[in-house]
Amino acid sequence: MEKYEQLLNMLMDFNKDVRFAAVCNSKGEILWHSQRTGIRNIVPLADTKKTLQRAVGAWEERAKVTNIVGRGLYTIAAYEKIKRITIPLDKGNLLFISVGNAPLKTSKGKSYGHLVEMGKIMSIVDFVNENN
Repeated sequence: MEKYEQLLNMLMDFNKDVRFAAVCNSKGEILWHSQRTGIRNIVPLADTKKTLQRAVGAWEERAKVTNIVGRGLYTIAAYEKIKRITIPLDKGNLLFISVGNAPLKTSKGKSYGHLVEMGKIMSIVDFVNENN
C-alpha cells in the first residue's frame, strides 16, 4: 500500500490539474485514493466507483488483443470539464486519474481542453514500480 500512496502523492505533486487519483483492485474496489485539497468532486464518489468497475472490465477486454497490438498502456476519456485516465498496474490493479480540463479555445471558438502530459505520468508510474 505504501507504493500506491507514494504514486498518488507524486502524481498530485507533479501536476496541479490532477483533481483526484485512485488505485483500485481487479474488482474495482478502491485500495487507496487522494483528492486535491479544496477541490469539490464533479462526479460523486459512488459514481466514480461504478466507473472503476466498468474500467476494470474494459481493460480485461483489451487484454484479449494484447498478442495482436501489444500491452495496453493507458486510456483517456475527455469531457468538457475533466479528463479521466486509466492505467493498468501490476496484479490486476488499475490507476485512475481525474484531471481538470481547462479550456483552450480554437480559432473557431471551440474548446477541447488541454493536453495531458502522459509521458510524465507514465514516468512516475514506472519510477514507483521500479523502486518498490
